[in-house]
Amino acid sequence: MKTLADLCKPRASVFDKARLDTVYNLDDLSSIHPDEFLSENYVTEGMRILLTEAFNRLEGKTASASGTFLLSQSMGGGKTHNLIALGLLAKYPKYRKQVMADFFKPGDLGAVTVVAFSGRKTSTPFGIWGEIAEQLNRKAVFNEFYSPLKPPDPNKWMELLQGEPALILLDELPPYFEAARAVAVGDTYLDRLTEIALANLLVAVNSNKLPRACVVITDLSGTAYAGGSASITQALQSLNDLEQEVNRNVIRIDPVKINTNEIYHILRTRIFEKTPPIADIEEVADAYGVAVDNAKKMGLSEVSPDQLKTDIRNAYPFHPAIRDLYARFKENRGFQQTRALIRIMRLIVSHLWSSGAAAKHGLIGPHEFDLQDASMLGEIRQINAGLEVAVARDIAAEGGSALAQQIDGIASTDAQDIAKLIFLSSLSTATNPVLGLSRSEILGDLAAPERDVVKLRGVFDRLQSDAWYLHVSRDGKLFFKNVENLKAKVATYARNKLREQREKELRDRLGDMFKVTTRAAYQKIQALPALDQVQLQPDAVTLIVFRPAEDSFRAIEEFYKNQPYKNRVCFLTGAAKAYDTVLERAAELSAVRTIIGEMDQEGVRESDPQYIEATEIQTKLEGRFYQACRETFTILYYPAKNGLVSVDLDPKYVANEYKGEDQVLAALKECYKYTTEIAADGNFRNRVESKLWLESAKEVAWSAIRQRAASDPSWVWHHPDALDNLKDELVKRDIWREMMGYITRGPFEKPATSVQIQVLSRDNETGQATLRIRPQNGDTVYIETRGAATVSSKKLEEYDLKTKALKLSFLCVDSKGAHATGEPLSWANSIFIKHRFYQEGTKRKCELKALPDGKIRFTTDGSGVETSGIPYAKPFDIPVDCRVILAVAEGEGVRSQAVNIPAPQGKVDPVATIDRARAAVWKRGFKKDSTGETYQFLEAAKKHGAELGGARLTIAKDARWIELNTPDDAFHAIGRFEHGADLLKEFIPEGVLSIDISSLKFDSGQQLLDMVADLKTELKEGEVRQ
Repeated sequence: MKTLADLCKPRASVFDKARLDTVYNLDDLSSIHPDEFLSENYVTEGMRILLTEAFNRLEGKTASASGTFLLSQSMGGGKTHNLIALGLLAKYPKYRKQVMADFFKPGDLGAVTVVAFSGRKTSTPFGIWGEIAEQLNRKAVFNEFYSPLKPPDPNKWMELLQGEPALILLDELPPYFEAARAVAVGDTYLDRLTEIALANLLVAVNSNKLPRACVVITDLSGTAYAGGSASITQALQSLNDLEQEVNRNVIRIDPVKINTNEIYHILRTRIFEKTPPIADIEEVADAYGVAVDNAKKMGLSEVSPDQLKTDIRNAYPFHPAIRDLYARFKENRGFQQTRALIRIMRLIVSHLWSSGAAAKHGLIGPHEFDLQDASMLGEIRQINAGLEVAVARDIAAEGGSALAQQIDGIASTDAQDIAKLIFLSSLSTATNPVLGLSRSEILGDLAAPERDVVKLRGVFDRLQSDAWYLHVSRDGKLFFKNVENLKAKVATYARNKLREQREKELRDRLGDMFKVTTRAAYQKIQALPALDQVQLQPDAVTLIVFRPAEDSFRAIEEFYKNQPYKNRVCFLTGAAKAYDTVLERAAELSAVRTIIGEMDQEGVRESDPQYIEATEIQTKLEGRFYQACRETFTILYYPAKNGLVSVDLDPKYVANEYKGEDQVLAALKECYKYTTEIAADGNFRNRVESKLWLESAKEVAWSAIRQRAASDPSWVWHHPDALDNLKDELVKRDIWREMMGYITRGPFEKPATSVQIQVLSRDNETGQATLRIRPQNGDTVYIETRGAATVSSKKLEEYDLKTKALKLSFLCVDSKGAHATGEPLSWANSIFIKHRFYQEGTKRKCELKALPDGKIRFTTDGSGVETSGIPYAKPFDIPVDCRVILAVAEGEGVRSQAVNIPAPQGKVDPVATIDRARAAVWKRGFKKDSTGETYQFLEAAKKHGAELGGARLTIAKDARWIELNTPDDAFHAIGRFEHGADLLKEFIPEGVLSIDISSLKFDSGQQLLDMVADLKTELKEGEVRQ
């Protein structure tokens, strides 16, 4: 592929700084050389319309058509250029065919009288109409309108313009109107008179009475001259009001359509003396198409290769992206559109050919401008001066200090090219502007035969990561803004962090990185402490992360020498020169956390793009922080026999998670300072007995073992529970024995036999205990109920034993003789005292019982049982004034606990006093659920002459049952129920008999009281009816 330098030749004027902006003024029409001007002229669509319609009018071909043309476009849009081109062709007939041959066949019209007026000429003593009349050499026609100033009417304009063809060119009138607003003329102002004069001129030209007169006016839309533009609009409106009757309109023309290919034609014509034939352009287009196609195949761009090739054919030697990028800021206030774009492209072309870059590129890219060139910077300021700080910090600065320059270095311009493309897309100051480019769009614009677009991805990442003024829109577009982005805010916050704040952040982070979780390698962590504040403990290894400095080891060693527990500390430190970097990274992390905290306080949602960006920045900064820590804290000092020894620590982190405890443990294992072989069956026991035990000592205080492990630097480290676990396991195996804090190591004599007695249960109703007997170091057990057991005692056959005995003695014997016979073991039962209260006649009585056995002594007056206790023989009357019954039981040397029994209070209810001679009914229900209880109850009732009422006698077995019922108010003798029970048992012989009654009837009250006493219960109020 041929380069720009091979195919194109710029005009000499391009390299002439003095001719950078040759701005022609309409007032200079008579002095402009037609050859020079027209050689650099390109006929746009707007100029073609203007020339065609104007010469048709001047030649009289369209006498009935409008003779008024309005060129309306922003400043620098080609309006004055169009007026001058028309004026020169009107004045000099010989150039008409040369310029218009492709679209218009000129007639034999000779030189036309041209009136040229520029609104920049604001001093007009005779008004604008006087200027026009003077240039037509007919000033006297308007004599009556000069003093006082007044606007000519349409007839006077017709008188002035009648006869030969006339072309009136009125350029940049808004400034004139602005100045005229301050000129008082009688009761009005000059601007108003000028509006009327122009309106009358336009009416006259379009009246069919001046068929060969033509007026061309330019406007400055979107400029500071809003009032002047309004005056022109007013004048045109006056014409339009009249034209509505004759259906005529002002012809409005846009001189240049900047969003079409016209702009490329203009640039080519104005800047280049020679451009190549289409065949060479096709070759360049094909080469760029291949580059874009490759980028598209790699998923880097969505630009169509075929469309790009078509666009290059139209735009060559300019890259097609120029038109759309520069069109973004065409509405910026003060931007001169076509004129400014020509100036910028002249500078770019001059730079490319002067620097030799034209010999490397096939197209002029939109990013090829030199931001260190004063002239180019001036052009940029006119477009948008608000991004200068972004340029200096992120794109280009003197001395190469800008970020993009630093990324590129000497051999590349990739970062600067990307940044300048984004910069161009960020210059619009319009309302709701289109800002920014996506990565795909940028890569599509930069794809070229000489560029490796794959490398641009890394450049993108670096630029986006470190630029301060680069922002990302919601749809992923990158753009520059005159405010710092989050990265810059982080940098600013970080820069303002004091050293103490940075070290605090680092201290917190280190504490988290090396936090104690498994407790295996160390049990305490102190990050960046003052050594004189560190207190080592005998039962915990402390990891000290020490501040790296040139004299770090000297300080560490001095501290270590003075420590009694030399085996309870290790130190992590590193290179002094890397420490400042770690502090910087810590400051950045602290800064981004502060920013996220501010967002949280302001209620920013986590789904907000800026919040997401902040968290992404935090993730990246954490990675940088861990990397800095990895490069700084690399030396681990641990205690050994001859002092502190170093081992290299190779920190690793995954997904920004750093498990420092695991890293330290791995390093200690590698240098054999740490062991995991701590089982009782391995070598660990031998290590303890040989290193930590006093020589030749069989017994040693366990605290001395632990103390020696803490103070002897040659002792290996292990899990902090390893020593105690070893001790417990060896004691359990009887390899060691523990007593009163001392440990004795074996071998030991075989222990004598013994018995282990376990109480499985106790029946509180009977006092019977269930024991489990376990022989220890023997296989035969003898039992004795009186005195100590001997081999002559009864041999125990079952080791689960039920007994009500108060005392037992057991003796274990090893029949094999391996273990000596130990002493007999005595077992004592427990005695419980149970009680119940009942009524006998008008008296309350108390019954006591010792379980399983024993003699009871009691008192009812509150005196001590030991000194005043009365032997218990049978139930006793409770004295009226008794408040508490104290009792204790004893048997075979076994004594119960003293019981304190509150006595029932109050007198017997008079209602419950029974007339012993009268019959009585006792309204109380009784329920007996077994055959034995049923017959016992019937026997007791029969003994006291009772009859039963409301009785239900039932026999049942599994799902079979038979029931005998009597009414509540019918009482029957006991014999009948005994007979009924016998009858029921005939039906279900193996069934369970139960009875449920609601009342009992007695022939006398005495019988009732006797049964109450026999049942050992009390009567309650309302139960008895006589």
